[in-house]
Amino acid sequence: MVDIDEARRLQRRVNTLLRDRDAIRRMLEQADYERLSRDVGRQSVAIDRLEALLSGEKV
Repeated sequence: MVDIDEARRLQRRVNTLLRDRDAIRRMLEQADYERLSRDVGRQSVAIDRLEALLSGEKV
């Protein structure tokens, strides 16, 4: 059985994680999704080119 102090520590940890989750959700909602999408697309192209170079293909 979990003692009272351990239960309180666990509950505080859960509460902290819930607050962190909510904060991250707010930050993501405020982020510029369009810009992020473009950046991810550019990175994808760069990765594809690197993979082609590593496999010996001409780019």
